[in-house]
Amino acid sequence: MEIKINALLPNNNNQHWVQVFGYTSKSQPGLEINGINGKGRSIKEKITFLSKKRRLRYPLKRFVLCVEGEGLERAELDYLELPLLICFFSMAGFLPIKRLDNCFAMGKISLEGEIQHFIPENDQFQRIDSFLKQKQRLAVYLGPNYSQAYEQIRQISAVDLLQDSIGGFCYMDNALARSIN
Repeated sequence: MEIKINALLPNNNNQHWVQVFGYTSKSQPGLEINGINGKGRSIKEKITFLSKKRRLRYPLKRFVLCVEGEGLERAELDYLELPLLICFFSMAGFLPIKRLDNCFAMGKISLEGEIQHFIPENDQFQRIDSFLKQKQRLAVYLGPNYSQAYEQIRQISAVDLLQDSIGGFCYMDNALARSIN
């Protein structure tokens, strides 16, 4: 199985587009994240932790996720956690979405399951919408629902998608999580 999703990362005072793609194979089982140097290992461990914490049993396959983009050393790579998690959960069969080619996402995930979204500058979505209209394409944004509607961008709440598909995937803030423990 192959999969691809787009990610929007904050980069100084700008945004940066990268592509995340992945595949599965029957070689040694596990998860591998390439293209973001040392940061890939910590994201891999976080995804593994979140999966085990929720007792998700994924197939014994090798899952490889790769990040492709320029200028990644200056971008805030933490915002790749949500797109990588969505790709992995989709390839493992936990999410009902099998093709993410026209989707984009951005967000950090805490160990408690809290998703922190990057809020792009005001006209970023308007520029994306104009570009998509010009190319006569549609895109799906996996993030928080915004009140403003766009013609070419459909919105799906990432929190609702994970909650409905995984169950037990909770959205809580750190203060609440600390008070429970």
